[in-house]
Amino acid sequence: MKGQLKKSAGKVEIGIRALADSLGEGLLVIQQDRVVFMNERLADILGTTREEFAEKNLNLKEYLQIRGRRERGKDSSVMREVRISLDDGRTAFMRNRSSRIEWEGKAATVHFLEDITLRKSAEKQLMEQKEVNSILADTVRRILESPMSLNEIAGTVLDSAINLTESRAGVLVIEDDSGQRVLERRCIGGCTKCVIPSVLESLESDEHLMNLRRPGRIDGAFYLNKTLPVSEDCKLASEIRNILRVPFRNESPVFGHLILADTPETFGPWDLDNMEKIAEVLNLALVRRQAVDDLKMAKDKAEGEAEARSQFLANVSHEIRSPLNGVLMMASLLQDSNLTEEQAELLNVVMFSARTIDRLIRDLTDLTQIRTGKIAIYKEDFNLEELCRHILESNRPEAVRKGLGLEYSVAADVSHFTGDRERVGQIISNLLTNAIKYTELGLIRLDAAVEDGELRIDVSDTGIGIHREQQSEIFGLFNQGRIGRRADGTGIGLAVVKELTEVMNGRVHLESEPGVGSRFTVYLPQGSTGGARESSGDESFSGALPEVARILVAEDEGVNRLYMRTFLEREGWDIDEAADGIEAVSLARKHTYDLILMDISMPRMDGLEASFHIREIQPFVPIIAITAHAYEEDRKRILEAGLNDIVLKPIDENGLKRRLRRYLRTS
Repeated sequence: MKGQLKKSAGKVEIGIRALADSLGEGLLVIQQDRVVFMNERLADILGTTREEFAEKNLNLKEYLQIRGRRERGKDSSVMREVRISLDDGRTAFMRNRSSRIEWEGKAATVHFLEDITLRKSAEKQLMEQKEVNSILADTVRRILESPMSLNEIAGTVLDSAINLTESRAGVLVIEDDSGQRVLERRCIGGCTKCVIPSVLESLESDEHLMNLRRPGRIDGAFYLNKTLPVSEDCKLASEIRNILRVPFRNESPVFGHLILADTPETFGPWDLDNMEKIAEVLNLALVRRQAVDDLKMAKDKAEGEAEARSQFLANVSHEIRSPLNGVLMMASLLQDSNLTEEQAELLNVVMFSARTIDRLIRDLTDLTQIRTGKIAIYKEDFNLEELCRHILESNRPEAVRKGLGLEYSVAADVSHFTGDRERVGQIISNLLTNAIKYTELGLIRLDAAVEDGELRIDVSDTGIGIHREQQSEIFGLFNQGRIGRRADGTGIGLAVVKELTEVMNGRVHLESEPGVGSRFTVYLPQGSTGGARESSGDESFSGALPEVARILVAEDEGVNRLYMRTFLEREGWDIDEAADGIEAVSLARKHTYDLILMDISMPRMDGLEASFHIREIQPFVPIIAITAHAYEEDRKRILEAGLNDIVLKPIDENGLKRRLRRYLRTS
């Protein structure tokens, strides 16, 4: 019976050995705290031989503890990972499965050991790579989230490199094309100048040490696992263990290198590869920074050119408006004189032409302000019926000359409107003049009414009409439509209509049929405004103006003073004149005025400075600016200087009367 058991046990032993060999696993049998068997595979893993095994100290305490618990029935686990420190300093990782067996008739524990050292190493590298990728991703994110200065980029990249390698010191040197050092960013403080770059220079001049370096993927990148002396000036240490260099260069006008010193002993090729990735991130940051700088330069240049064009247009506008104001004012005075029918007709042509020039200047000025974001929309209560009638009458001479009918209708519920009077008038005027221009026979009509809570303005004509395929283009800048003949004008009137309407949160609709006519419809919300200054007061000027008033006119142009005096004296008011700001201040010291009309551009002392001094003398006198400067920044500057209101040149008599009524009534 005993022989059969022994024979059976022997078969078990042979089966266990065969199973271990077939699985390619290490086999270890422990019996009574003694290793009784190990196979060749385990011996290879442990770097020993089966014969020498008993003499080796393999730190088997872990196995003996497992055996003890299992033999006492207190451990039911079948698998666990173990770590064994080998004599040559290496560490082996194994996955252990154990169970109880009978070995030569006695209880024993058999361990099947699978070598997982390579897998553990791969897992460690994977985890480290995930950390590297996380740091790289975070670095890229921080660089791309917002524009960084060169110093900020250097700090971000250097910190990332040091964190990845656990180095004790690092330097990022950036130079320009001429070799001049642009920036030196280092991780350690207290040194007036970092000595690590000097250590690198001496290393690169040592042929023996350079032969020992490990080159990287990027040309010029390397690391050296050697202890190197450093200058006594270094406050970090008298020597550093390892050194690494990664150069970077891109299309930006800077280049340089990243140096890490005193890296860990385990620093190797994988770390160098990560540093090269850091250098690529740095290149990305520098390329982006260069692109941002180039874009900013291009933007600044474009804005500068736009500002120069805007300023040029403002200057030209001012120079044209001033003499044009004289033409219109003198023509207006002539209209009130005894003229023959022929003279009156000729004068109407003069005024129509002058107003056309004025409208063109206004359109160009407004279009420039819209495109540069400087347009401002004002909100005020005004008489829409009066505005429509005034615009119609201004255009009637040209309509009569062409034999066209001209009619208008304003519904009672919109006779007063809240919005920007000047801009609404400009839209209506542009639509009417456009209709007159392209109509040879028939009727032109202006209608205003409320529709679904919006102001609806219709300008219809019986003109040449517009083909459907051209209607989407007609509001484009400099577009006159393809009408089979050359059209007069610049082609910006309808573009201004569309853009002004949209600035006021409105919209434009066109219905047209060739040979039948066109109808342009503008929809504007009540109180349409782009967040502008409030203007209050009844804008209607029906009824007589005040009978008694003393007004000071400060204007350097003699023609303009003549018109203003004639216009104001017709109302029966007392007028004083000043040819410049100094004269205006002097007169304000002598007399008390009910209102002052102040030209802004005058010699010796301009209107703003003169108004400042007059306010010290007569704090509450209304001062109305008379100016050809139509840009929003000019308006803002005038109003911030304390003037009450603005009348643009060429002077619109109706507009001037409205302001006189408002301020003379309240003065």
